[in-house]
Amino acid sequence: MSDVVQYFSDTGLDYATWSPNFNMHFGYWRPGLNPLRREPMLEEMNRQVFSRLGLEALGPEELVVDLGCGVGASMRSLERAWGRRKVLGVTVVPWQVEQAAQLGSQVQLASYLDLPMSENSVAAAYALESHCYAHGPDKGDFYRELFRVLKPGARFVVVDGFTTGTRPGRLFQWLLSEISRGWAVDCFPHMPAVWDGLHQLGFEDLQRRDFSWNIAPTALHAPVLSLSFALSRWWAGERLNEVRWNHVRACFVSLAVGMHRGDFSYCLISGRKP
Repeated sequence: MSDVVQYFSDTGLDYATWSPNFNMHFGYWRPGLNPLRREPMLEEMNRQVFSRLGLEALGPEELVVDLGCGVGASMRSLERAWGRRKVLGVTVVPWQVEQAAQLGSQVQLASYLDLPMSENSVAAAYALESHCYAHGPDKGDFYRELFRVLKPGARFVVVDGFTTGTRPGRLFQWLLSEISRGWAVDCFPHMPAVWDGLHQLGFEDLQRRDFSWNIAPTALHAPVLSLSFALSRWWAGERLNEVRWNHVRACFVSLAVGMHRGDFSYCLISGRKP
């Protein structure tokens, strides 16, 4: 996890450039939204997640957990949309905990692989572009811990990029390794392995949606914005380290990875604990 902590600490200045509300994920485009306006699409992605958590059936004191919460932007979005709730975020990055506190979010320094919660205590949980940082293509440790803390009947939502092919070519493998290195990802989740693992754990009502085309507009924003921000910092006299340049390169490479539709998809998975 040390690479993850360094990556998010070094790239933290980018947050407000990408999103005034500090939403550090891709946005969801739908008809009616302007593909040139990023923030409404970022907030729409939050709504896509929240609408599948069954929040309408939960009391305000039941615990909702953001697994890998960044500086708590999605948590604040949830409160704006669904009212004040008992929402807790966890992250392994100390800088994010400090920034979230300044922004008014309750974030705890903890790993989602070892949550500071008892069994059957969480009413709903979500991970928005964060569970890719867990180990292994099936993200088994992540889902086992998720299953442990969820209450019976509690729902979860995961949104992330997934590898989907069984025999990817050398070019795709190289491109994916460049993204993984640039974004400090151990390995991207492999949909068939994740799907099998969810069934083996006993999760029910499993559903998956492919959001690849919905995120295309904000995916196009990422390379230009990251490069312009890096150049502005360089022009201001800041010496950019390897982590920051690798991040910029990964944003460009991600466009090429997204074009391998048979090998990679950006998906939402939802389900509940029986």
